[in-house]
Amino acid sequence: MAVIKAYHRPTSADAALMLLSRRGVTSVLVAGGTAINARRDLEFDEIVDLQAAGLDELHRAGDRLTLGAMVRMQTVVDSPEAPDLLRDAAHREGPNTFRHVGTIGGAVAVADWESDLLAALLVLDTDVNVQAPEGHRMYGLAEFLEDPAKALDGGLITSISLAVTGATASDRVGRTPADKPIVAASGRRDLLGRLHLALSGVAATPILVDPDKVGDLTPPDDFRGSSVYRREMAVLLSKRVLAALA
Repeated sequence: MAVIKAYHRPTSADAALMLLSRRGVTSVLVAGGTAINARRDLEFDEIVDLQAAGLDELHRAGDRLTLGAMVRMQTVVDSPEAPDLLRDAAHREGPNTFRHVGTIGGAVAVADWESDLLAALLVLDTDVNVQAPEGHRMYGLAEFLEDPAKALDGGLITSISLAVTGATASDRVGRTPADKPIVAASGRRDLLGRLHLALSGVAATPILVDPDKVGDLTPPDDFRGSSVYRREMAVLLSKRVLAALA
């Protein structure tokens, strides 16, 4: 377990980056803290807490919704501006106490392979804004998830933006209705009629999938589901979601 030598609560993203970039100091970035508190194997000297960094705004402009990285899951659930698909997925990210602490930026950074929320964000055409010492970078969420550590590379997520238009549907399978999904599928038909399909629980991170190639997936397996089971569930759930969007 790490012995914490200092705790910082910067009041801006720039101040947080200055703290993170110091030489000879191993710092850990904390958003809601739900992920870092579960890790007892990390070694670090100092904590940089983003609670006061001013990254908690939510606003809509046209057909896009922007969420600051520190927007809490419960804020998403309660927001009338958020698409129903996103609100439902945020609600399933955890119990009430978790949702009041966990943040949207933290969920993106952790990149949990079974995250229902990330599958929803993928079909909502989400962009991830990263601020680094040398300036701002923007990634499509699919690109970011290919290698989150490389995408961050000394920076931090400041916001995400996503589409709020189009028809959406989702489905999932888990050990219980309230449990974390073993496989989840989210779909969206945009205003041009194009279909977007994303799956979680079938690869190292949630992924966008060609609807015609779901059966070609080779998911990893674990105690919650074999590779064959996860693929079969991916095919079944995808059919249900696409049928709902037909």
